[in-house]
Amino acid sequence: MRIPRLRPSLALLILLFALLPALAAPVAEELTLFHVGDQESWLISAQGNRYDTPDDPISFYGGAARLSALLQQQRTAALAAGRAVLVLNAGDSFLPGPRLTASLKHLAQAAPGGGQDFYDAIVLRRLGFTAVCFGNHEFDLGPDVTAQFVAVAGTPYLSANLDFSGHAALQALVAEGRIAKTLIVDTPKGNRIAVIGATTPRLPDISSPGAVTVRDRDPAADEDTKLLALAPLLQAEIDRARSAGASVVVLLSHLQGYRNELKLVPKLSGLDVFVSGGGHELMTSPGMATILDEPAMIRGYPQVVALEDGSRVLGVTGNFGNRYVGELQLSLDAQGRVRRDADGVPLTGTGSRMHRVSGNPADADHVLPDPVIEAGVVQPVRAFIAALSEQKIATTPVELNGVRGSAAESGAQAQYGVRNSETNLGNLVADAVRFAAGTDLAIQNGGGIRTSIRAGEVSAGDVFNVLPFTNLIVQFRGLDAGQLRILMEHALANASPDGAASGRFAQVSGLRIVYDSRRPPLQLDADGRPAGGGRILSMTLDDGTQLVEDGIVRTGVRPLSLATIDFTARGGDGYPFARLGLTPEPLVHTIHYQEALLDYLSQPADKGGLGGVIDTRRYGPVDPQAGGGRLIDRALLKPVSGLPGRVSVGRCEAAV
Repeated sequence: MRIPRLRPSLALLILLFALLPALAAPVAEELTLFHVGDQESWLISAQGNRYDTPDDPISFYGGAARLSALLQQQRTAALAAGRAVLVLNAGDSFLPGPRLTASLKHLAQAAPGGGQDFYDAIVLRRLGFTAVCFGNHEFDLGPDVTAQFVAVAGTPYLSANLDFSGHAALQALVAEGRIAKTLIVDTPKGNRIAVIGATTPRLPDISSPGAVTVRDRDPAADEDTKLLALAPLLQAEIDRARSAGASVVVLLSHLQGYRNELKLVPKLSGLDVFVSGGGHELMTSPGMATILDEPAMIRGYPQVVALEDGSRVLGVTGNFGNRYVGELQLSLDAQGRVRRDADGVPLTGTGSRMHRVSGNPADADHVLPDPVIEAGVVQPVRAFIAALSEQKIATTPVELNGVRGSAAESGAQAQYGVRNSETNLGNLVADAVRFAAGTDLAIQNGGGIRTSIRAGEVSAGDVFNVLPFTNLIVQFRGLDAGQLRILMEHALANASPDGAASGRFAQVSGLRIVYDSRRPPLQLDADGRPAGGGRILSMTLDDGTQLVEDGIVRTGVRPLSLATIDFTARGGDGYPFARLGLTPEPLVHTIHYQEALLDYLSQPADKGGLGGVIDTRRYGPVDPQAGGGRLIDRALLKPVSGLPGRVSVGRCEAAV
């Protein structure tokens, strides 16, 4: 039986709430906000495709069926205690890849009333979300698929800064109230709570929104300026919500990392809570059980954030992949406002924490899977994946690192992955792209690599998990060393000594780069020429040709060919190919990057492939602090013992 939920306002109220009076006088009430984010089609388990496999402990955690059971359990307890309940989703409800492909293959006419349904949408309907924020992955397959998904999601989708008027199907959903800037919810005792959505202004750079645009976005502005342009839009929504009688205002945002909310939220006024999505951070409190004792990225749940107006708000984030559920308990006073202490900090209940999603019988907090989701989602998706997994294509003696990586937060250690350092999987994928195109060089944005490959047999299913998007490989011919340097400076512009992660960070094939993330990024003038700054110290081709030496581009270097994916080539992640006057060319034989990796793994060595064996001499683990690889950040290198002021760079030493 479906768990009762709050009564959301009618579609007309969603659209015109600023014109309507409050329905009832506010009163004291207890409120619980449950939240998740970045579900990203992790329907089976936290491992990805395995489920309750004894030799793979993480497969006993996460997954949509266990998430559903845990959320129902906690929501039932909150309702039984007389608490009002909201269930919020911070975006990225699905992600392209084999688990989403299962929906496209099996559910083409399965939606209520006919048409395309999605296993991820079945989960949303079952979980009964109050609202979902648009993330970037909702647009990865284009706005037509976005509209199909929202139409069957069973919950309002929110974003105050997206303009859907250019896409007929999405604009029709706006007219129906299934897409809105703000949702006002009336609690059982008559208090009014506003939930305002916000989507990353980087959307056109990191996804495929088509005719959907970002309001008040200046394409030429830097990332922080684009982010802060959200503030007036959100403040207008906060003010309208307050005028409509909302005594509590929640920002539900997908800004690609909690750090971005910390830049934007202090500019706002009249806010109580923000729920962050897009960064995959794990926020924990003392004594909290985590999945296999994984470390926190942010210590302390919730976080207290000071606004520039002197007030205090609470910030939370929900990790990713159906692995945790956040529970934030608030108390409302007789005016329906959030109770605060003498310093203005919102008071929270003792039950406020992140709950891990465990199916491990050895854990006291384990749950049995929701049988509805188990039968209707997990089992058919597992069957689809099993068929792919039967196609064994290679073996690897070591794990291939495809984690996204994250900066050190609140005293924790940085995690190195494809978005902030060279990895063995990044090298493998970049080599596959180069192999497919037959070019001198290749780059693969870290954001296009989505997960790791465990040691052992590698299947076709693994490849599609790692590379889930429909990206074609394209090539550029006739690059000079200066153009390549600008492209690679862009790739490394967001790198930092503390491990800041960015989807634009490039995994490379065919060259070796030494750079220093402590140096200022390269600046370009209005004509796209270098005008100061720069992080690259040297850049060398595999054949020994020096392209950059001591930060200076060498002249007389032969023209170069470069392969990459079409997402990057058309300006995704902000890559300045067009600004440099570079036009991509298709390959003679059209090939997606998944197919390129499959070919590279399976082709025999005498044809340039790996012959089914991923050799650790070429693709062993990479330590970004040791040097000697393809991407060497001097800021990370370990000092040479007994030699102050010198660091190791592979087998050599260098002064710093």
